Amino acid sequence: MDVRTDTRPGRGPSRPRWQVPGLLGAALAASVGVALAVPTWTPTTPPQVTTAAAATAAGTGAAPTPTTSATTPAPATATAGPPAVVPVATGPSLPAVTAPDGTPVARPATGALFDGPAEDPGDHFCSASVVESVTGDLVVTAAHCVADGDGTPARTGMSFAPGFDGTAPFGYWTVTAAAVPPGWLESGDPDSDVAFLTVSRPDAPPIQQVTGAYRLAFGASGTGDDDTPVTAVGYNDGDADATTVSGTAGTLDEDQWQLDQPGLDQGSSGGPWLTGPDDSEILAVTGGYQQGGDSPDVSYGADLGPAVQSAYRSAGGTD
Repeated sequence: MDVRTDTRPGRGPSRPRWQVPGLLGAALAASVGVALAVPTWTPTTPPQVTTAAAATAAGTGAAPTPTTSATTPAPATATAGPPAVVPVATGPSLPAVTAPDGTPVARPATGALFDGPAEDPGDHFCSASVVESVTGDLVVTAAHCVADGDGTPARTGMSFAPGFDGTAPFGYWTVTAAAVPPGWLESGDPDSDVAFLTVSRPDAPPIQQVTGAYRLAFGASGTGDDDTPVTAVGYNDGDADATTVSGTAGTLDEDQWQLDQPGLDQGSSGGPWLTGPDDSEILAVTGGYQQGGDSPDVSYGADLGPAVQSAYRSAGGTD
């Protein structure tokens, strides 16, 4: 994939914090609906933005990868300003969670995205986290992990392993739908580099019931707070465990956060920047400017602004 040059002054070509192996193409379509041996749970069937089966039934042809994206909102009038960020209702999100074998899991709602299907996941290439939703089946990641930003649809069919620590204590969950802000989907706008993925696993409850979920801090950079303590988490390529760094996030501009703390590298894209009581809220995800940064010493993340909130709602987010 071509690496774009950011248009902000003084910046050159970026080295994205992710890689999509060749497997993430024709093989992905076969991953939806993979049967797995799982504990005895009562399954639920949450609504989807768009599913691979629906796309096939609609006669989309033999495209190798099922795709979906958020609905593009109607154009605003010349006099209309940007939509306001609406506070999201919150509640208890992150109870103590143990793996099926009884082992405590430090951050069960954060995990790794893998390029292959649930039955053969391959390598992880990005990071993601479970977020609160009505349907309980949403994870957030960077948009550049699932969409090229050139007008082509978002990819699905890869898998997500919450609480990944070299093993998958809660199994692998199939990505069946993706909601991406139009700004990223159509032109790779770094201020819209956030995506919401619907995940499921056969014979399992919604993932939020298994791992807990984070709340989202929408529009936080607009508050002018340039001194926000965060804990940033991501899975660097080839690592079995997550890398965690702590520091103070500042505002690069009104739409981007910056964290001057070394440690996050390729593969950390989409990982959460946690803040709030007990690190229960996501301020941003690694991505945005320079697709997260072209050096492991400095990381960036797009603010969760109105376009991101619109994608969240379209995917079933909690209002």
